[in-house]
Amino acid sequence: MQADVAVVGRGGVGLATALALSRAGLSTALVGAPLAADAADPWDLRVFALSPATRALLESIGVWHALDAARVAPVYDMRVFPAFGSDRDPLHFSAYEARVDALAWIVEQRNLLRALEQAVRFAGLPVVDERFDGIHADSAPGQSAAATTPSGAGALPPPSLALRLEGGRRLDVRLLVGADGAGSRVRDAVGLGWTVSDYPQRALVAHFDTERPHRDIAWQWFDTDGILALLPLPAGEGPGAAAGRVSMVWSAPHELADALQAMSPDALAARVREAAGSALGAMTAISRVEAFPLRLGRVSSMIASRVALVGDAAHLVHPLAGQGMNLGFGDVAALAQVLRERDPGRDPGDRLVLRRYARARAEPVAAMRTTTDGLQRLFDPTRRPVPQALAPLVESMVALGWRAVEGSAWLKRQLVSQAVR
Repeated sequence: MQADVAVVGRGGVGLATALALSRAGLSTALVGAPLAADAADPWDLRVFALSPATRALLESIGVWHALDAARVAPVYDMRVFPAFGSDRDPLHFSAYEARVDALAWIVEQRNLLRALEQAVRFAGLPVVDERFDGIHADSAPGQSAAATTPSGAGALPPPSLALRLEGGRRLDVRLLVGADGAGSRVRDAVGLGWTVSDYPQRALVAHFDTERPHRDIAWQWFDTDGILALLPLPAGEGPGAAAGRVSMVWSAPHELADALQAMSPDALAARVREAAGSALGAMTAISRVEAFPLRLGRVSSMIASRVALVGDAAHLVHPLAGQGMNLGFGDVAALAQVLRERDPGRDPGDRLVLRRYARARAEPVAAMRTTTDGLQRLFDPTRRPVPQALAPLVESMVALGWRAVEGSAWLKRQLVSQAVR
């Protein structure tokens, strides 16, 4: 087999990459096994807060309107508090003030994957249900980086990378895109350095019915017990349905995470209600609790010879801002734009073309990594304690900064503009 591009990875970012590059006029093959669907709960425990920029990308590749709209919840407002149980001094972010349709849309992973897979089938993209196993030694990744195809020529020029698949097949391509997650085989195959560190926390995820409606608001509390977020889900319908429904993401220190996971559903619901200051009234667990490791990961470069990385293969960030998936979709949009705007006939694996992609993503990725890591460290209970004499001063400075952000419409607009891109 041969194609202009092979995308390795069948998660959301990989599927979107294949569709976007196909629409950019490149023959694109999708490689890898599909992700297993989570069918244990009526609502998928993996949910994403998709930004307006991500929505625009999904619309451009024909996916957004294929989502099950009844299972998508908009976020029109966000309220962030400086302590668990607090209802004072919130940072308030509004879609109206930010002049966007919504700050985000909460979408289950299986809803998103179903729509993306459907779009891939409709587009007729070749899909190889085999794992990527490496690059053949007879490939010549350094050959003529500026190779072009004469305008109007129908034949594919000699490929530069020969991919080896576990089933024994060979796939010849001019560009390889690694969208295969944090344990990326593509990244390892081309020798790109990967640095990863574990946070002293785990993310606990569960869903709850609530006594009060969430009013399309996302809630978040920062404390030394971690970071608690309650994300709106579509509420149930019919007699006896709860007024609201939310997805909880609690980034908790390991010891607390163990205790929370060991609780009965009623005890956990009561603990979450307490941490949320009863913002949504009584809560009832409607799912199991799942835990996910939290890590910070960075790659030495997002590109190599005829190779580009996207999504978690290129970066891992703390989920406190809910931007990990959006960061990956930002990679997809940037790569598709660079390849679409290259000179006619120019090799999609051209090093100069890929360097434009790497430059376009350097600042957004670094900014998100710095912001999320800095906030996590600020509220990390394992950090080195502040000397007692300085503690009141530090607390006063944090409180002053918090009030300054809340009191500045300009600062809040800047923060929202970064989050919705």
